[in-house]
Amino acid sequence: MKPHEDTNADTPQDETPEPRELLLLRAGAHAFAVFADETDGVADGLKPTPLPHAPRAVLGVVCVRGRMRTVLDPLALVGDNEETESATASTPLFIVALRGDEQLALAAESDAGVVRINIDNITPPDTADPSLRGTFEHDGARVLVLDPSRLFDAALRGTERRRRRT
Repeated sequence: MKPHEDTNADTPQDETPEPRELLLLRAGAHAFAVFADETDGVADGLKPTPLPHAPRAVLGVVCVRGRMRTVLDPLALVGDNEETESATASTPLFIVALRGDEQLALAAESDAGVVRINIDNITPPDTADPSLRGTFEHDGARVLVLDPSRLFDAALRGTERRRRRT
């Protein structure tokens, strides 16, 4: 083979991407999803321990699979503050641990299972919300696809992080 020869010359470039699995969650009146390969497990019946002076989107911390996770409220992440307090205060939570260095988890009222969809079926979000990858329709409901790599920044939006003393 020559040094600059294209090894993919025989493969068609128009192939549709393989379907990906998304974990569906329900919080309040909203349906959310994260890619299944970005999760690290689901736990039920856990109640987050609140953190003092935490942003509205941070419900507290829980221990899932031997790691402390910061639990985020997806309703607060997408700006549904009216429903946030009533939905997460009394309902037993499903906690979805997310992969990544930030040790995050999402709170939900129910785990709606896994669905396989083609990436092309995810439409860009209507808003400039950085925590959303897009939306898709499932069983007549609009599902918001969250981007775990941007959830921490979205949770801290509008709050000032502590500065180190010098």
